[in-house]
Amino acid sequence: MSDPKPRFNPLAIWIPVVMMALGVVIYYNYLVFLQEKQRSEDKDRPAYLGRLERDMELTERDGRKVHLEELRGKILLASWVYTRCPRGCAGVIAKLKQLQEQYKGNPDIHFLSFTLDPEDTPEMMQNFARGIGIADDANWWFVNGNRDEVRRYMTQYFKFRPVQDLPEAERLSPDDKYVHDLRVALVDAKGHLRGSLYDLMNADPEFQKYWDAQIRKDLDFLLKENAAAQP
Repeated sequence: MSDPKPRFNPLAIWIPVVMMALGVVIYYNYLVFLQEKQRSEDKDRPAYLGRLERDMELTERDGRKVHLEELRGKILLASWVYTRCPRGCAGVIAKLKQLQEQYKGNPDIHFLSFTLDPEDTPEMMQNFARGIGIADDANWWFVNGNRDEVRRYMTQYFKFRPVQDLPEAERLSPDDKYVHDLRVALVDAKGHLRGSLYDLMNADPEFQKYWDAQIRKDLDFLLKENAAAQP
């Protein structure tokens, strides 16, 4: 007696079909997830505002000649101050000092404070920094240079507003020589100006809170971006 013919099992066809369909659904959902993730990252990514196109030689508070090119590869927090400023420079530096404490020890961050006053000597810049509690930190430069070249560089590349030299008749005190931009600029490790100019000294407390939070958010993004770019 011959063996009975094996019975056809419809599952033999449907199981692979179902598995393939599930695979397509999973793959589609994964693509949707990646697209949403990319959209979220694009939304949070600090905008590109410009680039530091050239180097500049400056004098640091310890008297050394330094070049901006030495800081390539660092994320920069740049500010414009002068040592005898009665209009808010100390407040800007205090805000930056809070950031320095928060990100203490991070080698990817460098603080860069330009003086717009050609009369500021390295000793005056050193005393200014120490007077507001900043020690001789190698990751924070206080620099001076040629008056016209510094002003040109700050407005052209860092996008700060031009300095206004106050006539003597309009000064509140002998040291009240300039009206200048008190915002902070953020530069990524490749020399691109990013995000915005952060108005940390805004007169409105709510706006001040907004800018305090925004600079931290954008700085965190650039730190992650920098880490992802490392080999």
